[in-house]
Amino acid sequence: RYPVAPSGKDSVVIVVAGEALIDLVPQGTGRLAALAPRLGGGPYNTAVALGRLGSRVAFCSRLSRDAFGEALVDGLRAAGVDVSRVQRGAEPTTLAVASVGVAGAAEYAFYAEGTADRLFTAPDALPEGTQAVAFGTCSLVLEPGASAYEKLLRAAAEQGVLTALDPN
Repeated sequence: RYPVAPSGKDSVVIVVAGEALIDLVPQGTGRLAALAPRLGGGPYNTAVALGRLGSRVAFCSRLSRDAFGEALVDGLRAAGVDVSRVQRGAEPTTLAVASVGVAGAAEYAFYAEGTADRLFTAPDALPEGTQAVAFGTCSLVLEPGASAYEKLLRAAAEQGVLTALDPN
C-alpha cells in the first residue's frame, strides 16, 4: 500500500514516474558526426514541462550519480520539479544514441544494460497530496525496474489516484 496524505498548500499534485536519460544527438551529417548530449526521456521531459508550466510535480525514478545524472537532477530542479523521490545510484546513466535512418526518420539505439534507472524500487509512499501519477516509457519494459513501476501503478490505482500510462 502507498499511503497518500491529504493535499496541502505546498504538496505535490502530479508524480511522474519513469526514466531519465541522455540523448546523444548528431551535430552534423555522416556516420561519425559529433554527438551532443541532451537531457531526455519521455517521463523526464513530462516532469520538466509540467514544472515549467507551474504545476506542483515530483519525479519518481532512479538516477546515476555520474555527471549525466547530476545534470538530469539539475534540470529537474531548474524546472521546479520536486526531486525528493529520486533514488540515486553509482551505476551509469542510460544513453540513447540518435541517428537519422535511410528514410529520414529518427532512430535510437539504447544503452541501458546495468544503468541506474533499471534498478528503481517502488517507494514506500507517494508524496503528500498526490492526485495523479503519470508513468512512461522505456522503463515500463526494462526489468527489474519495470516490476517496481507496475507495483507503484497498481497501488496508486487501488487508492483511486488518477494514473496515466504512456507506452510511447
